[in-house]
Amino acid sequence: MRSDVKRAWLADIFTHHLLVVGQTGSGKTTTTLSLLNQLQALNQTTIVLDPTGEYAQLPNAITYQLGVNAYLEAGTLSADELQEVLQLHLPAQIRNKLVQAITALRVQHNIIERDGVYKKCGQEIDSYQQKLAQLAPWAMDYQAQDLFKQLIEEFIIPYDNENANYRLLGQQYDRKAIARNWDILTTIRERLASEMFATIFDTRRHPGKFKTELSFVFNMFLNQRSTHRTLVIDLSALKGYEESQRVLISFLMKKILQMRLQRPKNIPVNVVLDEAHRYLPQREEKLADNGIFQVLREGRKLHLKVLLTTQSPLDLPPRLRSQFNNIVIHRLMENDEIKSLGIITSPVEIKKLGVGKAGLKIGDQLTKVQVAMPNWWK
Repeated sequence: MRSDVKRAWLADIFTHHLLVVGQTGSGKTTTTLSLLNQLQALNQTTIVLDPTGEYAQLPNAITYQLGVNAYLEAGTLSADELQEVLQLHLPAQIRNKLVQAITALRVQHNIIERDGVYKKCGQEIDSYQQKLAQLAPWAMDYQAQDLFKQLIEEFIIPYDNENANYRLLGQQYDRKAIARNWDILTTIRERLASEMFATIFDTRRHPGKFKTELSFVFNMFLNQRSTHRTLVIDLSALKGYEESQRVLISFLMKKILQMRLQRPKNIPVNVVLDEAHRYLPQREEKLADNGIFQVLREGRKLHLKVLLTTQSPLDLPPRLRSQFNNIVIHRLMENDEIKSLGIITSPVEIKKLGVGKAGLKIGDQLTKVQVAMPNWWK
C-alpha cells in the first residue's frame, strides 16, 4: 500500500473482518500476500486454510499438509461432527444409534481399556450405567475404526417370550431392524473406509512416518502470539473431493471457533481463505450451519477475524457479505457487483482499475490504493 494509506492499513484494516474482491488477474493474490506480510511484521497470528496448496511455500510459514504430516483425530468426533464430515443425512433413529455406539466405544476404550467393540448382549443395564458414570472429559476418545461393528451391537432387544430379561441391555439382535437399515449402515461403513476419510483422519498404519494432530497445532497458534510466522494448513490432498473440501473447511472453522470459545484469549488471530465462494454451501438456508459464516458472525468478540477473497461479491450470500466492514476492491465490471458493496462513487472508477490498483473501503470511506508485492519481513 502507498504510504499515505499505511496508517489506515495498519490501524483499521486488521480490526475487522476483511473481504478482497476482484476479477481474475486484477491483483487479489498480490493483496493477500501483502496482507500476510503485514500480519507477520505485526506478530499477529495468522492461519491460512489452503485448499490448493498455493500457499505451502509462503515465506516464514509453518506448513502442515493434511494426509502427509498432519491429520485429524477421528476418535474425538461427536455424532453430529461425524455426520457432517461423512456427509451423511441420517434419520433420527440411526442418528441415536450412532450416539449410542460412540458412547459404548468410549466406555470400551477408556473404562474397560480394551480394543474392539463393546458387546452388549447379556450385559446388565446397571453395570453399564456405572461405566457411563465413570466417563469424564479426559476419557472421550474412541476407536473410530470399530464404529460400524459397534452400530450392529446397538440393535439388541430382549427375547420376545417369557425368557425376556429387562434388566439386561438386550438378549438378541434385532435382525429385522438391521436388515431394514442395512443400506444406511453399509453407507456408513463405506464412508469410514473411504480414501477421503483415511486422508483426513489417518486411519491407516504408516510405520516410521510421524504426523501431527491438527487440534494440537491449532491450540498452539490460538493461544500464543506468532513470532513473525504464518500457519498454513495445506488441504490440497483433497483436491479431487470438492464436496469433502467444502465440508472439511467448514468443520475446521467450527473447530477454531470452538477452541477459542473454550479458552478465550485477547491475542488477535486471523483466518485466511482464498476463493471462498468455492467452499460455501450452495443453498443459502444452510449458511447458518456453515463454519465460515459462524466465525464471521461470532469471531470478532473473540478477537478472531477472517480474511476472504472472491472473484465477485455476488458469489457470496448477502447475509455473509454483510459481515464485512472492510473491503479491498479490485477491478469489477458489473454494476450489480459494485452496488452490492455499497459503493457510492461512480462505477466507472472501479471498472477502470488497473492491475494491482484497488479501492480500500473502511466503513463508508473509499480510498484509492496501489498494492505492491511485499518485501517479506525477515
